Amino acid sequence: MNINSYKTWIFFLYLVLIIVVSSIPGSRLGFISSLWKYDKIIHFSEYLLLGFLMINAIKIDTISKREWMYSLLFLLLFPIVDEIFQHFTPQRIPSIYDAIADISGGLCGAFLRSKF
Repeated sequence: MNINSYKTWIFFLYLVLIIVVSSIPGSRLGFISSLWKYDKIIHFSEYLLLGFLMINAIKIDTISKREWMYSLLFLLLFPIVDEIFQHFTPQRIPSIYDAIADISGGLCGAFLRSKF
C-alpha cells in the first residue's frame, strides 16, 4: 500500500468514518436509527465499499498471495472488532449477524475490485 496514493487515503478516511459512526451512541443516531429494517443491507454495503477501497488501495499491478492473506485477515477481523467496540458504546447492540453481513460485504467488495 502506497501511503502517498490518494487511493490509500480514501481507504483510510473511509475506515475512520466507520469507526466514528460506530462510536456514536444509539440515542444520537437520529434518522439513521429509522433505517433499522435495512440493517443487514446497510452493513453489507458499508463493508462492500470498504473491501473494494482496500483492494483498490493495494492493487498496483497484481496482488501477491501475502497481500491477499493480510487483506482477507483484516476483512475478517475488523468487523468483529467493530462489533465488540459497539458493545462498549452506549445504546448500541453488537450482533454476530451484523458481523457476518460485514464480513460478507467486505469479501464481496474485495473480490469485485480484484476482478475489475
